[in-house]
Amino acid sequence: MNTFNPITIILPTKNHEKSIYINIDKLYNFLENNFKDFQILILSNGSTKENISILYDKKFRNPKIDVVFLDQKGKGFAVRYGLINSRFDDVLIYDSDFSYNMELINEIYLDGQPISPFVTATRVVNKELFNTLSFVRYVAGLTFNLIVRKYLDINSKDTQAGFKLISKKEFTNCSQFISDDYLFDIELFILSEKINLNRKEIKVYSLNSPLGSNINLFSDSIKMLKNLIQIKKYYRVQS
Repeated sequence: MNTFNPITIILPTKNHEKSIYINIDKLYNFLENNFKDFQILILSNGSTKENISILYDKKFRNPKIDVVFLDQKGKGFAVRYGLINSRFDDVLIYDSDFSYNMELINEIYLDGQPISPFVTATRVVNKELFNTLSFVRYVAGLTFNLIVRKYLDINSKDTQAGFKLISKKEFTNCSQFISDDYLFDIELFILSEKINLNRKEIKVYSLNSPLGSNINLFSDSIKMLKNLIQIKKYYRVQS
């Protein structure tokens, strides 16, 4: 045990503090049993006062758990902060509703090392997946990803899965995305391709029952489509 290189787990949260409270002990024990050292970096941005108060509980008072309250909203902003301020070079961006089984972490390591400086998850369509993911949200996500693949020429069937491992020593430009919202995921694919990074993918066949999503399918979808245009313009100028 304790064979994997040190890692920072980034947990960006907007009103998912209850889920973190429930799962933090299990995550901590898993990391303690498998990693030489680790940091759990909880980044609360945009949460209600009621949810923020949860993070003051004594179970978060641990030298390996850091809690940061960010004034600026946006998951992308929180992830960028986490990447820049992580204690270790290997960083896992992990959805704070814990919809992804933490045992998946075992699949991104081989002989104690990450299998790639950029490892992403792809949700595979099957009956078990639909037990936790509504058909409407699945179709919306599938449609959005198809647009992303065609419009930005990204070779991935699932850009939005909330489970991504980054090794900053090789993925040197990982924090250079411009999106403060959910589109930072897409930019990570673009940035990795700009430096010809070898990306590897793990398949996910089931999810835990997540808390309610912070995304509004109608208003946020329109906003994200507009931001896609800005992203394409930005990287066209950069190239």
